[in-house]
Amino acid sequence: MKEPMVIISASGMMEAGRVKHHLANNISDPANTVLAVGYCAPNTLGARLLRGDKEVSIHGNHYQVKADIKRIDSYSGHGDYKEMAEFLSCQDPGHIKQTFLVHGEFDVQAKYKTFLESKGFSNIGIPESGDEFKF
Repeated sequence: MKEPMVIISASGMMEAGRVKHHLANNISDPANTVLAVGYCAPNTLGARLLRGDKEVSIHGNHYQVKADIKRIDSYSGHGDYKEMAEFLSCQDPGHIKQTFLVHGEFDVQAKYKTFLESKGFSNIGIPESGDEFKF
């Protein structure tokens, strides 16, 4: 289509689903803008676009990135550090048997673990892929 439009396509970090088709069809047109909303892990298609890669592979085909790539950092579908701390503040740390930190980069998880421990929480795990636990 040639007339102005907005395409909203959900995909975590532009890695799967329809967003890849939208990107393949539109990423090489300098009249287009791709707006990333939220976090993109370092090795994802979204991160490659945001760091300024001039060419990306989508579905095994290479595309020149000529669209304007922009980012909004102020929106996320996940609770941030302060929101999670507020949520946990109503919990009695003595009644929590185990806490797992499973989202985000390891260094951030480690800092959050230290923060939670300073608030009296214990038995905080940062599992690795493939770890198993019995409840």
